[in-house]
Amino acid sequence: MARCRQQTFQGKLGKALKKCQFSLLSLATLLLILGDKAIAQGSAQGSFDAVGTLWLFIAASLVFFMNAGFAMLETGFCRTRNAVNVLAKNLIVFCIATIAFWLFGFRFMFGDSDSGVIGQVGLLLNLPFPSGTNLNPFPEGFATLGNSWKGRSFASLFFFQLVFAGTAATIVSGAVAERIKLWAFILFSFVLVGFIYPLTGYWVWGGGWLSSVPFQFRDFAGSTVVHSVGGIAALIGAWLLKPRRDKFGYDPVDDSFSGEDNSDRFKPHNLSLATLGCLILWLGWFGFNGGSTSNLAYVPHIIATTLFSAAAGGSAAVCFSSIVKDQKISLSSIINGILGGLVGITASSAYVDIIDAGIIGAISGLLVLVGENLLKFLKIDDPVGAIPVHLICGFWGTLAVGIFASPNSSEYQLENYNRVAQTFYQFLGWTSVVLVVSILSIIAWISIGLLLHYSVQGSEKTSRERMKGIRRSYAQDYGPFGAIIDLFKIGRQGIRVSVEMEEKGSDATVIP
Repeated sequence: MARCRQQTFQGKLGKALKKCQFSLLSLATLLLILGDKAIAQGSAQGSFDAVGTLWLFIAASLVFFMNAGFAMLETGFCRTRNAVNVLAKNLIVFCIATIAFWLFGFRFMFGDSDSGVIGQVGLLLNLPFPSGTNLNPFPEGFATLGNSWKGRSFASLFFFQLVFAGTAATIVSGAVAERIKLWAFILFSFVLVGFIYPLTGYWVWGGGWLSSVPFQFRDFAGSTVVHSVGGIAALIGAWLLKPRRDKFGYDPVDDSFSGEDNSDRFKPHNLSLATLGCLILWLGWFGFNGGSTSNLAYVPHIIATTLFSAAAGGSAAVCFSSIVKDQKISLSSIINGILGGLVGITASSAYVDIIDAGIIGAISGLLVLVGENLLKFLKIDDPVGAIPVHLICGFWGTLAVGIFASPNSSEYQLENYNRVAQTFYQFLGWTSVVLVVSILSIIAWISIGLLLHYSVQGSEKTSRERMKGIRRSYAQDYGPFGAIIDLFKIGRQGIRVSVEMEEKGSDATVIP
């Protein structure tokens, strides 16, 4: 009976996704059909690149559709009992990201600023209406953005950057799946997209200190800005939450690894969904990388390098599985190998040729396998492999810019180019971003945990009193430092669901 329901669900899901894909293709076709008329208007004004703006909208739509890919991937990799919760998080995260980026993030990331460290501080974002005399109005305070994207409409740039910000938050969802409170994830997503992501994004893409001389840090489409930021936030969250019950022998009741390791309980429940999610993400990545260039002549080259790197990543996962993981080839490793190749090429897809793209992708596929073993050794529970894919391959992709990028690419413009120095600057930039995001993520996660812990009522009161006892004992033993340890432990517990709710597969907020 359960199998019949699952087959019915998959059939309906497949039909729905086919309709979505048809709608996207129809939208792209309509935009291209209407393009001639828009081009004529744009040429008369001389300040509005209609074709570039249309492509930016199409690319942004592809990136937006990646949310469906993440939802399918994470649902397939997790257990059946958690499917509804995982889907709910992947749906609500873009709602939260949209509000946070509109309220704070976009202005903070792309607003004009002389500091080089912090963008424009302000609230809300206005989208001015085009008029007969000005088809491409920009609000005050965004001159740097307008100069970098000449002819693109302000609204299209906001949409394109919004879907990137939403992707960074979605990365976190998979790594903390099955044991995080829904409200903890919602609040952290708001903080990440509204403040943390825009801060470091301004350093690289908004005209901040990393993009200027002497550093000239280059990250074409976000191996650092999007994937490493999302990856390190995910790592901090997974580390604070600790593993799911019985994973690596972890017992959340006494907070120890003394139990029996029942990792076989946590095998992916539906690799059909995960495979579908991978293919959707692969398609969306063509918009992710292809839309990041202001020079449309580079789009075919970017898509080709993106495609080849992903293929090399999946192939490397097949070739190295028996060596690195000492096991037969697994579908989950192939999926993450492909995604690792996509993350690895994101920073340099406009800077390298197809051979170098293959090398970058192959090494990314290998690093995914190594990263999975490393997490297992460290007993960090990442149900979908988000940390190896996005953080480790994001690091490699960032370094690969300095190693492989060609100065012949007009997208890769550096003063006094030196390959060794640039590789060092790439390392320095990545380290700076990840260090700052790590610190801010710890503060955010713990603060949210404390907020949720002290706002619980009823059945959670006993747990609260137990934690108060722990706090007193640490404070008595270590003084003020012990009090900090206690708050840290309370914060960790505050973002995690109870053992009972973990077994049910819900945090009592989202139900079928």
